[in-house]
Amino acid sequence: MVELTEINDDENVPVQEPQVVPAEPVNTEEKDLFPVSKKDESDESDDSDFDDDFDENETLLDRVIALKEIIPPKQRQCIVESYNSTTSFVKTVFAKGGSLTWALTTSALLLGVPLSLSILSEQQLIEMEKTFDLQKGANDLLGQTEEAKVADATV
Repeated sequence: MVELTEINDDENVPVQEPQVVPAEPVNTEEKDLFPVSKKDESDESDDSDFDDDFDENETLLDRVIALKEIIPPKQRQCIVESYNSTTSFVKTVFAKGGSLTWALTTSALLLGVPLSLSILSEQQLIEMEKTFDLQKGANDLLGQTEEAKVADATV
């Protein structure tokens, strides 16, 4: 584990060296069984740095939460404010859009359906009148031809 110390630029204070504490105690018996060359010792120190950074029990959420330390507080505040304003804007748009959709749908049902039914019945009435006029015209035409036949027969 690494101990962090804060360094102020204003003061010339000697910096303490970070102390590295091994994550697991080293078993001396195993070290004696496997002699390590100088080259392997440098590789081992690189691996130990990696092992210190890697924790098997650490979840993705834990890593994301740890990332917040990288972003400065002012910038974090700006990000939070923009996120909150965006979410409130989206919620407002959806609420107003839903209300507008409801108003248009109910208006169409309450006003449009009776209007369309009355227009349909008016068209049916006009069609019936046309049919009656055609039938009357056909009857008049037939009546005239019969009268002409009767008039020709009497003459």
